[in-house]
Parts: sequence; structure tokens; C-alpha cells
Amino acid sequence: MTNNPIDTISANEAKKNISSGIPLRNVFITGTLNIENGSEWDKEMIIENCIIENLVCISIQFNKQVTIKNTHIKAASFDFCYFIGGLIIDSCQFDEYLDFNAGGHNSKGNFIIINGNHFRGFVNFFDCWFNGEISVNNNLFESGTNILSKTLWVSFDVPIVAQNNIGDLSIESECKSENI
Repeated sequence: MTNNPIDTISANEAKKNISSGIPLRNVFITGTLNIENGSEWDKEMIIENCIIENLVCISIQFNKQVTIKNTHIKAASFDFCYFIGGLIIDSCQFDEYLDFNAGGHNSKGNFIIINGNHFRGFVNFFDCWFNGEISVNNNLFESGTNILSKTLWVSFDVPIVAQNNIGDLSIESECKSENI
């Protein structure tokens, strides 16, 4: 992953751009980029080669594909987000705990692809339901994840493809225990 943002913009400016359907590329985004919580999002969202201080998406139904590539995200949350149009997270770094709690819900034919990322904090998939294909490959989960938990209501209508990952993918809690 190499990201060398050219410009610095505020979270407010980034929100205006992305709300207008303009991809975020090659920018350092300061502050908290809060994507219209509790809404239905009908635009494709593209974030590439960025650094983001804080990305907050809570209770959003993304009807079009969300793509995050080659981006360093210091803090983020995707609680209760439905990725109906699919989700691609590729070659990114996340520094802190990342929550996808009670989300997923990609439509058949709209893939969720999590590939080649570095997750420094725990990644929570508690109560996620994946209706379409999902692949989780070539990632480093430093603090683990519960995506393959047997007891935390992570459901797959199509079997998950999870290959060549480093870290525990079967943690049976919503956070990494110090004893694990």
C-alpha cells in the first residue's frame, strides 16, 4: 500500500464531494467524515489513495457499490450498514477497532471483497448476514476478527471464501481479549 495524497481537505468538503457523486482520490481528509447516518445512499462511493482521520457510516443502506482502495483510515465504523450494491476494500490500512456489526446484506451478484488489507485493531462482524458472495483474502488481522465465529450470528447464504489471511478469524467475542 502506498498512498501519497496530493491535497488536504476537510471532512465537510469531502462529504460535499462524495454526496455529489465525486470520487475521493489522492486527498488527506481531516476531521470526521460522517456519511449521512440513517440514510439510503444511491450513489457509488469511491475512495482511493487517501488518508482519512475518521470515517463514520452508521445505519446506511448503500444501494450502489462502495469501493475503498489503497487508503489509510485511522478510525472507522460501519455499524448497521447494508452493502446492497457490494463492497470492495482493497490494499488499505485500518489503525483501530473496526465495526461492521449487524451489517452486510449484499445482494446476490454484488460481491463483498476484502483483499490485501492490514487491520491493526479487531474487526467485528457480529450479527452480519451476507446474502451474496464474500471473499476475505490475503489480509493481516493483527487483533483478529470474528467473521468465522460459530456463535455470533455471522451468516452466509453463499459460502465465504477466506484464504491466505494472517490472524485469528474465529474469535468468539466482539473484541480481542487480552487472554487470546
